[in-house]
Amino acid sequence: MSQAVAVLMAAYNAEKTLMQAVNSLLGGTYPCKIYIVDDCSSVPVADVIGPHDPQRIEIVRLAKNGGPGNARNAGLERILTNGHEFVAIMDADDIAFPQRIERQKAFLDANPSVALVGCWERVIDENGDFVSLVALPCDPREIRDHLFVKMFVSHPTWMVRADVLREVGGYAPQYYAAEDYELLRRIATRHDVANIPAYLLHYRLSSGGMTAKNRKRQLFDRLRIQLRYFAPFNRYAWIGVARTLALMVVPVRRAKPDTISPEAARTLQAG
Repeated sequence: MSQAVAVLMAAYNAEKTLMQAVNSLLGGTYPCKIYIVDDCSSVPVADVIGPHDPQRIEIVRLAKNGGPGNARNAGLERILTNGHEFVAIMDADDIAFPQRIERQKAFLDANPSVALVGCWERVIDENGDFVSLVALPCDPREIRDHLFVKMFVSHPTWMVRADVLREVGGYAPQYYAAEDYELLRRIATRHDVANIPAYLLHYRLSSGGMTAKNRKRQLFDRLRIQLRYFAPFNRYAWIGVARTLALMVVPVRRAKPDTISPEAARTLQAG
C-alpha cells in the first residue's frame, strides 16, 4: 500500500540544502514518500541524492526549467495517480521538525471539515542561524477573512487532502509569482483551512528567493488574485486591495510577515 502522505518538493540548484531538507523528512516520526521535482538543475538532483530507496524518494527531472509552479504541477500529477491520501508541501531549503508530518496528518484525520492545514515556523537565515518566529492565526473563520489581505497559511507548511487537489486542480501558472496564494484562495472558497499552533518547520530566508527577486510582480499577481476573489461586502477584501496598492507605491524593507519575538511566541503557546 502507498504511504498515506506524499511530500512534494520542487528543487532548482538546491544542492547546498537539499540533503538536509530530505533527511529531516526521512528522520521524522511518520513515514512518508518524498517526490522531488528537479526543475532542470545544473547539478541533477539524482547526483545530489545518490543511491536511495525508491519506496521513500522519487525524483522527477524536467527537461527544461519551468519555474516552481510548473515543477510542482508535474509532481502533483505523479502524486495524484499513486494513491496518496495527503500531500505535504516543503521547499528544498527548509527543515521539517521530526513530528511535522505526524501531527499534521493527525490533525486532518481528527478534523474532516479542514481541507488544508499549515503550522507555525521558526525562521532561519542562509547559514541556519535563528532569525525569528512566525505565528499565524489558527481558526478557519479568522483565516478565511485574512486571506483577503495576504497569505495566512505559509506555503511550505501545507498539508492538503489529495481529493481536494483533484477537485480544485493544481497551481495556476499565470500567477507565477503568487501561484501558492491563488491555490490557497481557490481551496478556501470551498473548504476550511487551518494552522496548528506549533512550530513544526524551520523556514529558511534566502536572498535568491522569489520574494526578493520579483517583489513587484508578486504584488501585481497578489492584486490580480485579490480582485478575482473580491467580496464587496467583506471589509477585509477592501483592506487587502488597499494594502497591496500601498505596497506597490511605497517601497518597504523586505521582512518575513507576522514575525514575533520568542517571548511572545512562548506566551501564545502557553495559552
